[in-house]
Amino acid sequence: MKLIIRADDFGFSEGVNYGEFAVLKTGLVKSIGLMVNMPGTKQALHITNKFPEVCLGLHANLVVGRPSADPNIVGSLLQENGDFISSKTYRRLLKEGKEVFTDEAAVRIEVEAQISRFYQLTGKLPEYIDTHAVHSDHLYSVVRKLAKKYNMVFLATDPKFSANLSANPTRLSSSASFYQQGGNPDNYINLIGNEMVKNKNKFSYIVIHPGYLDDIVLAKSSFTQIRTHDVAMIKSKNTKKWLEDHQVQLLSHRALKEVK
Repeated sequence: MKLIIRADDFGFSEGVNYGEFAVLKTGLVKSIGLMVNMPGTKQALHITNKFPEVCLGLHANLVVGRPSADPNIVGSLLQENGDFISSKTYRRLLKEGKEVFTDEAAVRIEVEAQISRFYQLTGKLPEYIDTHAVHSDHLYSVVRKLAKKYNMVFLATDPKFSANLSANPTRLSSSASFYQQGGNPDNYINLIGNEMVKNKNKFSYIVIHPGYLDDIVLAKSSFTQIRTHDVAMIKSKNTKKWLEDHQVQLLSHRALKEVK
């Protein structure tokens, strides 16, 4: 059985970074997505230097913080104070049946600016790209085109938007949903383990959001205790033992890259 454990939101804040550091030290997380416009970005880069074997992607973020592009060009994505329109607002609009991120030109400019910023910070292009918090066909359409342009893996929630994949792994049950329903972090491995056993010949992946809580997280994120639970889940002896007992091969997004 093959499994990718992808950690999102790297760089969101100092508290999040400490949680990400904790899970990276376990060796179970092989792919991690960097946010390039957040308070913890530079600290996150110092942490990545300790784990050169980990696949570093761009966690494209258009819902929190300020843009990487010229605000005068991407104004349709911003509030009056210059911050991005929040994910809370976008979710309300989606619930009302409205489309979001319809200004695809602005979306493309901003995401491409974040790719450029990633390159400036790291000296290389992201190995993969994904998006933060809000799912939108308009957003996914733009990211897919940019993934193709820059030859990056894009493993989209909606598979029709994925790009440059040599394999199409199955996304397993969300840890966030598991905790919200009262699940214990020690037992999450049993849930996804059963799913992996049923699909033992398939490639699977999960997305986690490890972190510890600080004022930035509490003010700007709907994921709070979920983050600390994800740290506990990855560090759990139960998780490590199940993966070892079932000889699960832990891989990164590098294993998904289409050979051209």
